[in-house]
Amino acid sequence: MPIYKIADIISDIRPKFPTFEKNAKNYEYSGNEPVQIKISIREDYIRKRAEKNTHLTLGNLESIFLADTFNKKILKYNAIFLHSSAILYKGKAYLFSADSGVGKSTHTKLWKKKFGAENVQIINDDKPIIRFIDNDWYVYGSPFDGGTGINKNIRAKLGGIIFLERAEENSIEVLDKNSIFSRIYKNTIKFSLDDEYAGYMLNTADKLIKENYFYLLKCNMNIESAEICEKFLTDRR
Repeated sequence: MPIYKIADIISDIRPKFPTFEKNAKNYEYSGNEPVQIKISIREDYIRKRAEKNTHLTLGNLESIFLADTFNKKILKYNAIFLHSSAILYKGKAYLFSADSGVGKSTHTKLWKKKFGAENVQIINDDKPIIRFIDNDWYVYGSPFDGGTGINKNIRAKLGGIIFLERAEENSIEVLDKNSIFSRIYKNTIKFSLDDEYAGYMLNTADKLIKENYFYLLKCNMNIESAEICEKFLTDRR
């Protein structure tokens, strides 16, 4: 079975179905660093849960469980996932997070349309990972992409995190630090955390908030929303 390097974390992930192995091909690792995370989901558990999730294949269901377990275990390594669409632009990673249906993926596609696919790469369209490592904050792609297949095995320094809300007019502002945690909490792992891992999550989220910029983009999903956002972020670099 292959070993994987995801978010610079050596991971021994052992799926029972081929879906994950196919999605994670670009994350395979052949070095000598020791394994930090081990994950395996029992096949009988997957099949039992499949009885109530008939719209999913066994492989897709297993990938969801693997993502949940992985995103819990990485909390121990100063890492946290954020339900968002992350792009790489001018050497920095920007994450766009929103409630389901608001249009985070639609917005990042506007960036590609406006600034060119050669200048905008989507790192992960659903579950990018943010990690404090090498004395800085980085964003990583991961094979856990919500089934979109849109992810890249790259890392880039975090440029900013932008929360989206629908509005008739486009505008962007810096968020007050006191309003950020609830937005992160809504869009990261929180269920099935015992006291130890809840502590890791709270500590990482607190450090993330203190050391980075967060923005609120009110947008109507036309291309002007990408223009306004890009100009605001670029002027602050």
